[in-house]
This record gives sequence, structure tokens and C-alpha cells, in this order.
Amino acid sequence: MKKKILIATAIAAMLAAALVLQAQQPPMHHGFGHGHGLNPMAHLAFVAGKLDLSDQQVSEIKDIFADLRTQNAPYRQQFHGGLRSIAQTLVKNPNDVAAAQALLDQQNDAEKALKANTLVAVSKALNVLTPEQRAKLGTMIEEHAAQWERHSR
Repeated sequence: MKKKILIATAIAAMLAAALVLQAQQPPMHHGFGHGHGLNPMAHLAFVAGKLDLSDQQVSEIKDIFADLRTQNAPYRQQFHGGLRSIAQTLVKNPNDVAAAQALLDQQNDAEKALKANTLVAVSKALNVLTPEQRAKLGTMIEEHAAQWERHSR
């Protein structure tokens, strides 16, 4: 059950990110890609096109995700530099597990903040949609999750 919630959340985040794209052209094939080498941005544009977003909706969602990117910038830097710092700490002194653990805890805090900010942004973006668009997005998420589950067995 927990795995399904994580998968649905990841898919919702991906689909919400799709809403920032203005391109309305579908990818070269229907459905979602499974390693066929097509540009993932084309799939995202396809989703945005399927939801029939207005220019105003696209603009609002772009602003939401631009704000998210700015808000998460320091956390991304901390997150990416954290693993290197942990490795350097242990290379210097393999027995300094406490210092490495403290750095790992900071890494986890940065990741938690990134995810929390992303959830808020996705919520805001989803509130830009009409009830009909959200319902359609929900159906798309369910279809994609079912496809993903079939392919992951």
C-alpha cells in the first residue's frame, strides 16, 4: 500500500510538472514511454495537451514551479554536496561515523524540505485546474500506475 502511495505521488508530481509546458503537440506515439528513447518533455507536453490548459493556467503553473525552483535551490545545493561531504569525512577518518551520520541527517533534512516544498507546489498547481481537468488527470494517473505495475512484475 505504501509503495502505491509513493508511486502515485511521484506520478502526480511528474504530471503536475507537465502542466508548465506550453507545447500542445503529442509525442510520436500514444501513452507513456517505457524506454523507447523519446524525449520525456514530449510526454509531458502530451499530458498538458490532454488536459486542454488555457494560457492563463499554463502561466500560473509556470509561476508556481518557478517559485518552487527558487525556494528549493539552497536545499538542492545542500543535497548534492552532502554525499560528497559524507564521503570526504569518512575518507579522512573511516572511524568518524558520528560526523558522517550528522552530515547524513542534514542530507535527510534537506531532502525532506525539498519534498515538502514540492508537495505544496503540486497542490497549488492542481488547484489551478478545473474539477474536470483534475478528474481527467486522476484517470490518467490511474491508467499510468496500472501500466507501470503491469510492466514492473
